[in-house]
Amino acid sequence: MKKVRDIFCVLLLLCTTMSCENWLDVDPKTEIKSELMFQSESGFKDALMGVYLTLRDPELYGKEATWGFVDAIGQQTDIQDQAAAYYNASRYNYSQTSGVSDALWAKAFNAIVNLNNMLENLDEQQNLFTPATYGVLKGEALGLRAFLHFDLVRLFGWGNLAKKPENLEKLCMPYMTKYDKVLTKQLTVGEVLAHIEEDLLASIELLNNSDPYGLAPKSDDYDLPNEDKFFDNREKRFNYWAAVCTLTRVYMWMGRKREALPLATSFIDKGGRTSWIDSYTIDAYYEKDRDLTFSREHVFALDIAELFESVKHYIDPNANKPNRNADLLYHSSERANKLFEAVNGVSTDYRYKRWYNKVNDYFDGWAFYKYWEVEEYSHGSVLPLIRKPEMYYMAAECLLETGNAADRIKAIEYLNTVRDNRGIAKLGNDMTAGTVQDEITKEYQREFIGEGQLFYYYKRLGFEKIPYSTKPGSDAVYVVPLPSGDVGLGGMEDYKKK
Repeated sequence: MKKVRDIFCVLLLLCTTMSCENWLDVDPKTEIKSELMFQSESGFKDALMGVYLTLRDPELYGKEATWGFVDAIGQQTDIQDQAAAYYNASRYNYSQTSGVSDALWAKAFNAIVNLNNMLENLDEQQNLFTPATYGVLKGEALGLRAFLHFDLVRLFGWGNLAKKPENLEKLCMPYMTKYDKVLTKQLTVGEVLAHIEEDLLASIELLNNSDPYGLAPKSDDYDLPNEDKFFDNREKRFNYWAAVCTLTRVYMWMGRKREALPLATSFIDKGGRTSWIDSYTIDAYYEKDRDLTFSREHVFALDIAELFESVKHYIDPNANKPNRNADLLYHSSERANKLFEAVNGVSTDYRYKRWYNKVNDYFDGWAFYKYWEVEEYSHGSVLPLIRKPEMYYMAAECLLETGNAADRIKAIEYLNTVRDNRGIAKLGNDMTAGTVQDEITKEYQREFIGEGQLFYYYKRLGFEKIPYSTKPGSDAVYVVPLPSGDVGLGGMEDYKKK
C-alpha cells in the first residue's frame, strides 16, 4: 500500500513541478507569470502543491526551520566543536549565520507571495469550483499564509509579550496580503499578529464548513469532488485542526491564554483527527515497522521524500568515519539520562528508548534517531509541524494561570495523559503550579527534538537564559536580525540598530 501511495505522490509532484517550474523558484521581488496557471481548477491545485514543495525545501521546513538552524538556537543539541555546522547558530553569532536565516526568510516570502497570487485569482475565478472546493482551497491558502508569517515573527520579531506588552509596539516585518513584487510596509509586532489572527479566523470558518475535518454539519448539497485524490491525507495539508492549533499558538504567543484554552480543549475533547501512538507500534519487532515520528499524532506534517538523505549526515555517528562527525546532532548521555529521568540508564519512556542511537564509538553522546530510516521503512519520510501533545501542554499551561487548585489538578491530568502515552509514570496531584510548569518545560525539551519548537517556547516565556546556552536571554539571542538585503525595501528598517 505504501509503495502505491509513494508512486502516486511522486507522479503528482512531478506533474506539479512541470506545470510550475517557471513559477516556483521566483524571488519575492520578481513578477510571477500566471496567465495560464489559473484558468482551471487543476491549475489552482498545482499552485497550492507548488507552495507545499516550497515548504519542503531544506532552506525552510525541510531543514533549517525545524531540525537545523531553529533547533540549534534552541540548544536542542549539544555542540562543542567549533567546526560543527551549527556552532555559530548555537552561540548566536548571527552575523555568521545570515546566509541561513536570510534564505529562510526569502523562501518563506516566496511561498507567501505565491499564496497571495493564488488567493487573488481564486476570488476572480470562484465560478470554477463547487462551494466546498472553493472553501477548502481558500481556507488552506489563508491558513498557510498566517502559518508562515507567524513562524517569521516568532523568529525575527519579539516574544515574551505577556510580561512585556511594549514589545507589541516594536517594528517587526511586513504582512503580505497582496500579490506584489516588493515587500510591503514594515509593521509592528502587534499589527502583524492582528493580521495573522484575522487570516486564521477566516481560515477556520472556511475549513470548518468545507474541509472533511471540519466540525460544522455538511449541507445536503455539499460537494467536494475528489476523483484525483487531491483532498486525501488531510493531515499532510493545512486542515481545519491545523488552523485551530496554529491560532492556539498565536494566542499563547500574545499572552491571551483565556482565548487559547478553549481552542486547545476543543482539540483535546474532539480528538483533532489524531490518535496516540501505542507500544506495539513504537516497539515493533522489525525496525522498519517502528513509527519513530508518531505519525498518528500528526495534526499537520510534510511528506518529504528526500528527508532522510538530507538529515542522515547529521544523525549518523559514522558519517565521517574514521574521524568524529563534528556535525552530529546529539545529547550527551548525561544530558539524555537527566532529561528522561533514567535510573541506571533505564527508562520506560518510548522517546528515550527509540529516539537515541546509543551506539557511538567516538565520544560520549547519543545521536538523534527520530528521522532515521531503514530499508522498506513503513512510515515514510514525514516531518511533523504540529503534533497532538502540544495542545495538552498549552492547555495545562493555561490552566495554571488561574491559580485555582482544581485547574492545577486538571493541568496535571493533561500532562499525565501524555506521560501515560509515552510509557512513563503519572505525576502526583500534590505539585505546586511552579513545579507543574517545570514539568511542561521538560516535556517541550523531550517531545520536540528535531521539530524546531523548543526555541519558540523559551522565547515566548522570556527565559532569562536558555538552558545549555552560553549567553543570557536578551534580544541579541532571541531576535534574529532581518536580512540586510531587504532592509530599506518597502519601509523596512534595521530595528536592531535603533
